[in-house]
Order: sequence, then structure tokens, then C-alpha cells
Amino acid sequence: MKLNIIKVFFLLLLLSTTSCTSYKKIPYFQVEGDPKEFELQSLAAKGTIRFQPEDIIGITLNVPEEQLIVSDYSLTGGGSGGQGVAGEQTFLVSSSGEINFPTLGLVKVAGFTPEELQEHIKQLLSGRMKIEPIVNVRLTNFRIYFLGDAGGGQITVDNKDRIDIFEALSLRGDMSISARRDRFFIRRQFPDGKFRFERLDISKPEVFSSPYFYLRQNDLVYIQPGRAASMQPDMALLGTISGLASFILTIFTYVTLVSRK
Repeated sequence: MKLNIIKVFFLLLLLSTTSCTSYKKIPYFQVEGDPKEFELQSLAAKGTIRFQPEDIIGITLNVPEEQLIVSDYSLTGGGSGGQGVAGEQTFLVSSSGEINFPTLGLVKVAGFTPEELQEHIKQLLSGRMKIEPIVNVRLTNFRIYFLGDAGGGQITVDNKDRIDIFEALSLRGDMSISARRDRFFIRRQFPDGKFRFERLDISKPEVFSSPYFYLRQNDLVYIQPGRAASMQPDMALLGTISGLASFILTIFTYVTLVSRK
């Protein structure tokens, strides 16, 4: 009996030690000294998306009192005396990085940010309109894909030109407690067709200065599950076996006591 108590004590001690060690790997934003306030510099200027082949771009053209010109662009304008509000048109970026814009023909868009493309289209239209048009550009198929601990699936980013790792995780529903924060992989495809994989430790502040902190369209995020996740089936089986063994031991003890009377 004493031997069993000693075994149970050491088992509980081992589990407690493992739990304390594992917890250190769980929290985000682990800054040395645990300050109440701290600042971290990110590469925000480089985080804005740039258009690339297979993107779908939505372009809205607003032209005050220019019904005829708006009609030339297959868009809808407003009545005279008011602001013309054009409907959004979508364009698929070709493999050569171009879109076929009404009356302008092929327009190179690959490599532009949304703001840069807005200004570029304005310049192309400036000689065709008396009034400067209002151009709005956005990426309509801004998707981030997930594998691993966060489960398979994707999120669609609306009305934003950039999104960082933590924003994407919050939209996805975060990761489990057992996930490996130090093995957070991002797969990114570049214009030359090559894929690059980057491993990050998102529990450390250095992640904010990584060029992969801001995600790009079609990035794939893989979060490596912790060992606890792989042990869950075994733990469930062990629990079943332990319960069955306990039941059999109880019956055996009961029968033994009854037979001695």
C-alpha cells in the first residue's frame, strides 16, 4: 500500500513539473522583465499587399456629373446635379500581371499597392475627363489558409489592405493551448513561382519585426500541434482501460471479501 502511495506521489510531482514547464511556452508577447507597458516596431510600411497574378481586383469609379463618360466604362453613373456613384467592376489579374480595363485596354497592375493603383488609374484617365475621377481599388479575394492546430480552412479579409498574424488568428479562433507557438510556419509564393517557408516563434516580441508578420494574399499558415494533441487518443484509451481495470479490481476485491466470510 505504501509503495502505491509513493508511486502516485511521484506521478503527481512529474505532472506538476511538466505543466509548469509547458505553461512558459503558452503566453503571447513574452517580453523580458514582464513590463506593464512596452512598444514594438513592426514593418507596417511593407505589410500592405501588392497585386499579383490570379488576384481579383474590384475597381469603383465615381465621376460627378459625367454620365456619358461613366457609360463608356460600362459603369453606372448618378443623375445630373449629383455625385455619380459607380458600381464596382472586378478584374482578374492575368499571368502577365495585367487587367483589361474598359477603353484603356491592358493595364499593368502587378506590383502595385491598392493606393498606388488608384493613383495610376487616375493618371491614365486624367486626359479623358474634365473632372478628376474618384477611384477606389480593393482586393476581393484576399484569403489566408490554415492547416495544423488551427484546423483546415481559410479566412477572407474584407476592406483591409493588410492583416497581421494575430489579427488572422483572432478571426480564425486562435489556436489550442497545446499548439507549438515556436513552430508557426508561413508558406508564401513569390512571382517567380517559388514557395518559401518561414518558421516563426509568435510568443517572442521579435516576431513583430519579421517580414512575415503581415500576411499576404494566399499565404498558408501551418501551426504545429503539440505532443499533447497527439497523446489525446492514447490518453482516452488509457482512461478507458484504467476505468475497466478499476471496475474489475473492485469486483475481485468484493468477491474475495465475501468468500472469506
